[in-house]
Amino acid sequence: MFPMSYKPQTQLEQFMAIFFIFAGAGLYAVLVGYISSAAISVDNSGRVYNQKMEELKDYIKWRQLNTETKEKLISYYETKYRGKYFEEDTLLGDMNEALRTEVSLHNTLDLITKVPFLRREVGDGRDDIFYARVASVLHIRYYIPGDCVTKEGDSGTDMFFILSGKLDILIGGEVRKSLYDGAYFGEVALINKVLRTATVQAKMPSVLYRLTYQDFHTVINEFADIKIRVSELAFEREKLLMKAAAEKRS
Repeated sequence: MFPMSYKPQTQLEQFMAIFFIFAGAGLYAVLVGYISSAAISVDNSGRVYNQKMEELKDYIKWRQLNTETKEKLISYYETKYRGKYFEEDTLLGDMNEALRTEVSLHNTLDLITKVPFLRREVGDGRDDIFYARVASVLHIRYYIPGDCVTKEGDSGTDMFFILSGKLDILIGGEVRKSLYDGAYFGEVALINKVLRTATVQAKMPSVLYRLTYQDFHTVINEFADIKIRVSELAFEREKLLMKAAAEKRS
């Protein structure tokens, strides 16, 4: 049988025993630190997300917000970050223009080309440049169930593209249609600056891209063919609006 313990007999043996005890403790500490560091680095964004969620909950308690507002805030953060926390603006800012454009187009090109007046197929070498310009001015927005993106009768000049989610179109408080991934709305206001004709409300957690009137018209100033197309559309829309107004008065 092997002895369960060993008692050093000489001074040298005592010294060696102490040395190995400290060496073993040191190696153990290094190993634990390495494993902990590796575990953290595997899901650093997830760890930061959890930390942000804890900060949010502390903020809710400090503000003494009611349960409804609390649930909305938590749902918003869950929709926006989906369990991962990234400083996307910082990451994109560190990239060169070519990479930044490639990343921007990854989620938006299909959305842009679904809009007839945004489709450019001239073949003059500038089609991709146009799409890149539009993609660069799209701003991502997040909505939770119950949020109104637009309100009927309100002024508005922005257009929206649905990356994911479900939104209801309401006229006079009644749901007339539902929109899903890949759909768009607000194009009339983008072209003509008219009052919103419907309320658009998120039915599910939704991720949208917003295109503002100012950004859009800054982009099309570089592309005469698109500018002419939009001007013609605006003229036709204006005639329809004037006709509808005249019929309403008569």
